[in-house]
Amino acid sequence: MNKRLIIVFVCMAVFVLTLVVGAVVFSINDVDILLASDENVAFDKAKILDTSGIKKGQSVFTIDKDLACSKIEKQFPELKVEIGRAFPNKVRIHLWMRTAIFKVRLNDSDRYAILDRELKIIKIVSGGEAYMKGELIPLENYNLKGSEEMLGDFIKDDNIDLNALRQVIEALEGLGVTNERIPATFESFEFVTNQKLKMKSTLGITLVIKTNANITTKTQCEALYAEFYNMSNDEREKLKFLSYNEYTGKTEVSDKE
Repeated sequence: MNKRLIIVFVCMAVFVLTLVVGAVVFSINDVDILLASDENVAFDKAKILDTSGIKKGQSVFTIDKDLACSKIEKQFPELKVEIGRAFPNKVRIHLWMRTAIFKVRLNDSDRYAILDRELKIIKIVSGGEAYMKGELIPLENYNLKGSEEMLGDFIKDDNIDLNALRQVIEALEGLGVTNERIPATFESFEFVTNQKLKMKSTLGITLVIKTNANITTKTQCEALYAEFYNMSNDEREKLKFLSYNEYTGKTEVSDKE
């Protein structure tokens, strides 16, 4: 047997051995499902694992993390999911509870879609449910069209009103007003279609954002909230509306809209 043939056989043997060892070493033998949120929430680990499609015994390299996350988040709408590999043979599924912030009427009915900060529908409820009162921000003059099958989906409407809301959320989070602090600060959001977003605070002052202005909604929200936040109690009691003048670049206060 010549040397070249020996080298070929050796290379093949090393290749096969590598595959065998890799299949054993990187074969998933443990999947940890961890609740990262502070809430004491019960969840079915076996059902979450089954929904993910991740199987013990498969290679850690063959996991489609994005697909597994989307499957779990669709089946369990109130969860936000991240999946990571812990080499050589473990997978960790991290879970966070999403925070309910908004409620929007569904199909002009007495049903409401409950939304988190990413405008994901995390629950669909009747208007009479107890926790609906005062704990969530109603999106007034906006009616969501769809069916119960939308549960677990993100609202993808690409219109002026929804894009303005997305910018408001981004602006508030940049100012440290996140999750529970949003409904603690604002009583309602009202859309004036393609024109304005009126954000009524729990102190009775309405921040009026012009969604059809040349200045972005995010810029207006940042300026208005900063003005609102820095006001004294006496100043707040003297006004009802706070708006942004796109021509002067200044906030304006008044007792009229």
